[in-house]
Amino acid sequence: MAEASGDLGRRVIADAISSAGIDTVFTVAGGHFLPTYHELGRAGAPRVVAARHEQGAGYMASGYALAAGRTGVVLSGAPGPGATNLVTAVANAQADSIPLLVLTAQVDRRYVHRNILQYCDNVGLLAPFCKRSVQAASIDEVPNLIATGLQLAASGRPGPVHVALPQNLQADTSGRTAGPVTPAAEASAAPAESSVEELVRQLERSKRPAILAGHGVLRCAGSAALRDLCARLGAPVATSRSGIGSISTDHPHSVGMLGFYGTDTARDAIGSADLVLVAGCALGEQTTFGWRADLFADDAQLVQVDADPSQINRVYRVDQGVVGSVGAVLEAVVDRVERRDRWFTGRPVRTAPQNDPARGLSAATVIDSLNRHGPDGMVVSADIGNHRLWVCEQLDVRRPEGLLQSCEFDAMGFSLPAAIGAAVALPGTAAVAIAGDGGFVHTMGELVVAKDLHLPLVAVVFVDGALGILRHQAEAMYGEDHFVRLGSIDFAAVAGAFGVPARTVGDSSEIDGAFEWALSQEGPALLAVSIDPQEVFPPLRTKIEQRKIDLMGR
Repeated sequence: MAEASGDLGRRVIADAISSAGIDTVFTVAGGHFLPTYHELGRAGAPRVVAARHEQGAGYMASGYALAAGRTGVVLSGAPGPGATNLVTAVANAQADSIPLLVLTAQVDRRYVHRNILQYCDNVGLLAPFCKRSVQAASIDEVPNLIATGLQLAASGRPGPVHVALPQNLQADTSGRTAGPVTPAAEASAAPAESSVEELVRQLERSKRPAILAGHGVLRCAGSAALRDLCARLGAPVATSRSGIGSISTDHPHSVGMLGFYGTDTARDAIGSADLVLVAGCALGEQTTFGWRADLFADDAQLVQVDADPSQINRVYRVDQGVVGSVGAVLEAVVDRVERRDRWFTGRPVRTAPQNDPARGLSAATVIDSLNRHGPDGMVVSADIGNHRLWVCEQLDVRRPEGLLQSCEFDAMGFSLPAAIGAAVALPGTAAVAIAGDGGFVHTMGELVVAKDLHLPLVAVVFVDGALGILRHQAEAMYGEDHFVRLGSIDFAAVAGAFGVPARTVGDSSEIDGAFEWALSQEGPALLAVSIDPQEVFPPLRTKIEQRKIDLMGR
């Protein structure tokens, strides 16, 4: 049977994805969309990365977006279960302001009320976590929906946009005569001159200015402007957890992360400043020690710059709020303030190992080895758990988005697929995914994707036999723990079954050689590192005391 001319829906969808400038799509294929996958495969562009689970595909797209600085694209080929599997990754992107275009297959809309297989209201399902969630009504509007979805995802405060595509659109014939739709590139609007002048006056009046940098600095490529401004003001720079990398950790003005697991230096700098410039930071629970009233000095002026107007005055009363791209605001201000000397010269001190070598390695020892052996420009992703407390304090991060995390949603299983997405976005760049033995199992099937793509990726699994933070909290609260211990897994054997070289590390004398070996592999490798299960990151004790009050009223 001869095929119809090139206006069939399946070709329109494939062409719309390609002509919008999308170079990579992360997906798990589904039978409802085989015709479109066929067209994508025949065209050879964009690149299609086949994940093993939709959650992994969503995290890959997120890692890609963070590393590349452009919108990640994820396609679920299965309507109902594919969409439900994506929800956590999409919610995570919304919480962390990651631009995603989420495309989901939908069942044949003609039979939606007939108990059709795999039906789910994808639009309603994903709407709470998206800037826009719509279903294409006709094949003719698909190119516009994809182009405008990309625009919206990257504009203002970035986030996910969802478009559902009913399967019958693939067999429809388009009546469209216009050419491909190219997404409009967002240009950062210049901030209002009056706002800039007022901000300059505030900065000039201050004697002890400090900057609190959040993820908004990274999302708008504002790191260079941040460096210039802190040097000109002589101001210390603290970061939120998601803002790590907005300034290099070895920069003389960097005082480390602020918050429950942050540095005393950051707390001292922010607490003693007479003006704090909050740049692209949402002032969330972790950063503010649970919204402490005494986070800032009593007489401190507070200036907040954010692309999202709903963040300004949300938690703390600000003396000036500026709505706009953080990078554009910093660039507009930096040349208008007088250069001055540093008023705060403190530097963060890293926590020494807290382990008993007879029980296992210290997380600090492992990260120190990675700092020394990791190549310049590497990207590290961290999962949820004990290991990340140490990573945020101790990892050398010298590039924007050099540390990828699930910050505000705290989603386990993020690190491995996010590192895969980053490695795809930055060909030839070494990626290191760090996870605990609890989080790694959530998405460890994606390790085979790294093998199939021959990515330069090292997966590091911290093995302590428990959901470590929960174990420490339970023991501190009750003197015992329940339901948080984990059965033993030979992660090196699992990796070997996937065809990925792996080693188990049980002694500190082995860790340097293990990293040298893993980083020298042409493709992915895995290190399973035995960590002392009783090692506690000291600032965790402060958070545990707060949790006691929150959970137990005392």
